[in-house]
Amino acid sequence: MAQMEQQLEQHVPQMAISASTQELAALIDAHLGALRSPSPAWRVGDSPISGRGVFAARNIEKGEELFREHTLLVGPTAHRGRNLRTCIHCYHQPPGESEESALCSAGCGLPVCPDCAPSERHAVECQLFRKWQPKHLSIIEPRALRILSVVRCFFLSEPQRQLLYAMQANTDRYYMREVQRAAECFEHFPRDPDMLEYFYRTVCAFNTNAFESRCHIDGQEVVTRALFPLAGLLNHQCTPNAAHHFEDGETIVVTATERIPAGAEITMSYTKLLWSTLARKIFLGMTKHFMCQCPRCQDPTENGTYLSALFCREQGCKGLVIPVQTKTLQPDWRCLSCENVFPHAKMARYQDFALNTINNRINTCSVRDMIHFINELCPRFCPPSNYVLIEAKLNVIWRMTRIGAEEYTPEELAHKDRYREEILAILHKLGAGECTLKKLINEEIQ
Repeated sequence: MAQMEQQLEQHVPQMAISASTQELAALIDAHLGALRSPSPAWRVGDSPISGRGVFAARNIEKGEELFREHTLLVGPTAHRGRNLRTCIHCYHQPPGESEESALCSAGCGLPVCPDCAPSERHAVECQLFRKWQPKHLSIIEPRALRILSVVRCFFLSEPQRQLLYAMQANTDRYYMREVQRAAECFEHFPRDPDMLEYFYRTVCAFNTNAFESRCHIDGQEVVTRALFPLAGLLNHQCTPNAAHHFEDGETIVVTATERIPAGAEITMSYTKLLWSTLARKIFLGMTKHFMCQCPRCQDPTENGTYLSALFCREQGCKGLVIPVQTKTLQPDWRCLSCENVFPHAKMARYQDFALNTINNRINTCSVRDMIHFINELCPRFCPPSNYVLIEAKLNVIWRMTRIGAEEYTPEELAHKDRYREEILAILHKLGAGECTLKKLINEEIQ
C-alpha cells in the first residue's frame, strides 16, 4: 500500500497545450456548432482547481440543462468481458451468432452491420485497416478494436485537430502500450515516428479526458469511449454542482444539480458519488493522476454519511471506526465509541474482507438471496452506512428495475423501496442535489 501511495503521488507530466484559454473557448464554440446556445450559461476560463475549467456566466438554477454536446472522437471500449459483436458505427448487433459473422466481409477486421458496411463513413476506416492487414480475420480482436477511437483522429477536420491538441493530455508509459498492443494485431502497422507520436498524443488526450458513454440498443447496454471536449473541461469535486448522462452513445447532456451562482466554477465527479474517500482517492490517483483535497475529502464523516465506516474490532465494542484524517492513503482509524486507534493495515484488511464478501454475493446470488444477505448477514460484519453495502443495495435496485416489478413479492418490493430511501437520504446528506444517480433511482432517466 505504501508503494501504491508513493506511485499515486508522483507527478505525471503533461504534454504541451497548443492553445490559450481564449483560443480553446473559440475552438469549443466551433465544435458545438448548432448545439451551442446563443447565450450560453457557461464560459471557459482559467481554473484555480486545475488549469482550465468551466464557469457560470450567470446564475444557474437547480436542474437546468447547461449544455449538450456531440463527441469529437468515439470508439468501442473493447473490454474482453463485453459483447464485441456490436457495429462500430450504429452500435446495433450484426446478424448471426459467431464473431466471424459480425466482421466486415471486405477484410478490415472490424465488426459492422449490413446497413453500415456500404457507408462512406465505414469505407475510409475499412480501407485504412485493410492497408495495415489485420492478422486475425475470424475473430474480433479487442486490441485492434480499441485503437479505432484513436485511428479516427486521422479523419478530423483541421479545427477539430486543433481542438484535440488544445486539450490536456497527461503522459504515461502505459498509454504507449495501448498503441503497441494494437500494432501487434497488424502486419503493416505504421512505424513512422510522427504518426506514432500523433497516435500517442491522441491516446493521452483520450485517457485524460474521455468518458465511458453508455446507452441501451437492441435490449443491451452499449459502452463506448467518447471524447467530449467541453464536458471534459469540467474539473472534479467529490460533491459536484453538475452531473451528466448520455442521450445516446455519442451525445452527453450536462445539468446543474444545485443552484450555481454567476462566476462559480461548474464541477462534476470523476468517481462514483457513493464511494468512500479512500476508494475515490485511489481511483483518481491511478486514472487521473491527482489527489483530491476537496472539503468532502477532508471530512472523515463525509457529511455525516459515514460511507468509510467499519465496525470496531475491540472486544465488546460495536462502535463505528473512521479514518483519523484523510490527507494520506494510509490513515489511522479511530473508534467513535471506545476511541481506540487502529493501524491502517488492519482496517484495510477488514475493508477488503467486506468488499470481497459482498462482491462475491453480488456476482453469484439471485436478487432474493441478495436481499436476505443484505438484511440478515451483512449487519454482522459491515455497518449499514459502508459504501460497499450501499453498492449492494444499488445492485438490488438495478436488477429489480430491469427484470420487472411483477416478478417480486410485495415484501421484496418494500425492501427495494427502503433501500432507495436510504440511498436518497445519503445523497441528501452529501449535498448531491438533483444528481444523475438520484434521477436514475427515481427512474427519471431510462
